[in-house]
Amino acid sequence: MEYSEAEVIARVGDRVITKSDFIMRAEYTPRPIYCRSDNKIHKKIVLNSLIAEKLLALDLEARPEYSAPPGFNEYLTGRKEQAMRQLHRYEHGIKKASPSMEMLNRGLRNARREYHVAFFTLPNSSQLDPIQTYIEQDSSLESIARKFKRSPVLNERKVSWFDDDEQAILEALYTRPLARDSILTPIILRDGSIMLVKVLGWEDKYSLSESANQTLWEDVVSKVELRMGNELYRGYLTRLMRGKSFQLEKETFQRLVEDIANTYMLKDAQKETILSQVIWDIEKTHLSYGEIEQDVEYLDQVLFTYDGESWTVQDLFKMIAKHPLVFRDVRFPKSDFANQLRMAVADLLRDNSITEDAYKQGFADRVEIRSHVQLWKDHYLADVYKQIILASLPADERGDFNSLAFIEEHMNPLVDRLQAEYSDQIFINFDLFDSVDLTGVDMFVTQEGVAYPIVTPSFPQIYTDHVFDYGNKIEL
Repeated sequence: MEYSEAEVIARVGDRVITKSDFIMRAEYTPRPIYCRSDNKIHKKIVLNSLIAEKLLALDLEARPEYSAPPGFNEYLTGRKEQAMRQLHRYEHGIKKASPSMEMLNRGLRNARREYHVAFFTLPNSSQLDPIQTYIEQDSSLESIARKFKRSPVLNERKVSWFDDDEQAILEALYTRPLARDSILTPIILRDGSIMLVKVLGWEDKYSLSESANQTLWEDVVSKVELRMGNELYRGYLTRLMRGKSFQLEKETFQRLVEDIANTYMLKDAQKETILSQVIWDIEKTHLSYGEIEQDVEYLDQVLFTYDGESWTVQDLFKMIAKHPLVFRDVRFPKSDFANQLRMAVADLLRDNSITEDAYKQGFADRVEIRSHVQLWKDHYLADVYKQIILASLPADERGDFNSLAFIEEHMNPLVDRLQAEYSDQIFINFDLFDSVDLTGVDMFVTQEGVAYPIVTPSFPQIYTDHVFDYGNKIEL
């Protein structure tokens, strides 16, 4: 199945630019100053730039001297498989969510209420029974805090029904009537710690605006469907992973921890510079197989068994080449590296099982997956083309290849030539293009907890002309 013409803004050879692609590339990453506004001229420059990216990719790929750099094919495979897992989650979760009107109305009531709470946490549940006894004796939360954490000082925060940090907190607050100054039953959080909460009060928010109430209702429906979908997907994963076991070889694992800990433990200052790099550099800050292999001399030793199969250190590194490890905590001390690595490997194996299931269900052949991979590949190829042009210049004329001067002097003429050369292969749906409105707001959208966090490639700074004097019109 391919995209219908009603979904496609432009076709460039065998490539497509969908309406969704156009919006994401224009809105989910900052645009340069010459096309940052929301007017028609800048919108035309945006489309011309996206078409130009495809033209550069097509032209470079047609050159016999081009070859992919080491690790790039693994990168694209990793990108593809991450998209497959996300589609897998949608198909077996949110798509199947069908909340009742009763659930939606209950969600609407809860969404209007925001709680103000005082709380403190304890690291584990070993003191749960004595704490419960103090609560039953009507002890104050301050006195319980003094007894168990040796300080009566409590933290305070506001909690909204829309918050997603800890589902257990929402269930404690929003599933039963509560009284002011009441102490809730101890809440066990995902990391095993205990939270003690006192309800200080709440605010119920109502609006007389019809549009505001409609927006709230739509947000509630979306949130209820998302939470129901997540619950359905957790059930699916439980069935998928049933019977699978993960057992580390302790000696090999400890040796690996000692050998690669320093390589993985980036300094905070290095982490903070990541956002100033180009997209490709950001993605490659994940360590690849080749970069950590050199620190290890026992690649053929068994590191763990999973689902009855033995995995060597080399097997793990090959998997990391396409699926960088994702640590559950962003920052942690070196002393916790072994625990963090163990959890990251376990999550990697879970993702691998999901990927295998997605392949079995044909997700790799879905048009949205193939288009997603092509988008990232074309972005990279166009970037390489720019670097080739830059390298061809005399050393004293090289500068920033994203500068307006470089684009206007060197890229615009090249793109003009390619527009003419490939004109009979370019088709534009101007009616669909005209129906899209852009904002002038800069955003940089990322995802948490995934191997490749960048949602969309950076905007292609390769063309500044707004004129469409090439191609053909798509007639519906």
